[in-house]
Amino acid sequence: MVVQCFGLGGRYLFASLETESDVYGWLYFDCHWSESIAQLIDNMGALTTLFAGGVLCLNGLLIQKPMGDSSWSRVVGWLDRTAAVWIAIWMLLIAAAHMMRAAVFAELSLPEHAVRYIAPLALAVCGGVGVASCVSSARTRIAVIMLAVAASCTFAAHGYKAYQCYAPFIDLILLSDMQWTNAGFTQATAEKLLVAIGIADILVALVLLAFRSRIAAFYMVVWGLVTAASRMTALGIEAWPETLIRIANGGVPLVILIHWTTKRK
Repeated sequence: MVVQCFGLGGRYLFASLETESDVYGWLYFDCHWSESIAQLIDNMGALTTLFAGGVLCLNGLLIQKPMGDSSWSRVVGWLDRTAAVWIAIWMLLIAAAHMMRAAVFAELSLPEHAVRYIAPLALAVCGGVGVASCVSSARTRIAVIMLAVAASCTFAAHGYKAYQCYAPFIDLILLSDMQWTNAGFTQATAEKLLVAIGIADILVALVLLAFRSRIAAFYMVVWGLVTAASRMTALGIEAWPETLIRIANGGVPLVILIHWTTKRK
C-alpha cells in the first residue's frame, strides 16, 4: 500500500507525465465546479494519500519493535487504521469517478480497482493484531477473504477486458515488443494473446475463490507484477507511477499466498 500511495503521488503530483485524477475531471467537467476548487480537492486528496502511505511506512517500522499494550501502541494502531481507511476512501472515490466518466468498460471500474481500495480496508480490519497471532486471528481470516474477493474481482475485470481486446492492452503488448523483444508482433497476434490471457485471468479468479488455490495465487502474483511493469516496458521509465499504483495487482495475491502457505505449515 505504501508503494501504491507513492505511485499515486507520482501520477498526480510529481511525475513528468503528471495528470489530474478522475475526481478532478468529475468535479470540473461533469459537476461544473470551478477549476481552482476541483484542482485543490484533487491535490489535497493525492497529498493526504501520500502522507497516509508515509504513516503506514513509519508504523510498519515501529511495529517491528515490541511495544506491549501501552498507550503508545494504541496510538500507533489508531493512526494505522485511520491512514488505511483514508487510502481506501480516496482510491474508491477515484474508481467511482472513473466509472462515471469512462466511455469504455465504465461498469468494470469498481471491480477493476478492487485491490486498491480493499487492501487498505483489510489492513484496517487487522489493525492492532500482533505478529504472533496474525495466522489464527479471526480478523485476519476476514481480511484474507476480503483480499481474495478483491483479487478475483480485479483479475476477472482485467480478464474480461483482455478477452474483448481492449485497445490500450493491445498497445502495451505492441509497444513492449517494439522496445524489448522485437518479436514482430502484429495486432492480430496481440489480440490472440489477449484472448488467451483473458480466459486465463477469469479462470484463475474463479479457482482462487472456489478452491483457495495457492497455484492460482502464485499465478496472480507473477502476472499481476508483470502487467504492472508493462507500463514501463511499453511507455518508458517515465511511466513509473503507472507501475507503482498497480503494485497491488501482484501484492495482494502475494499476501494471500503467504498467509495460506504459512497456515498450512
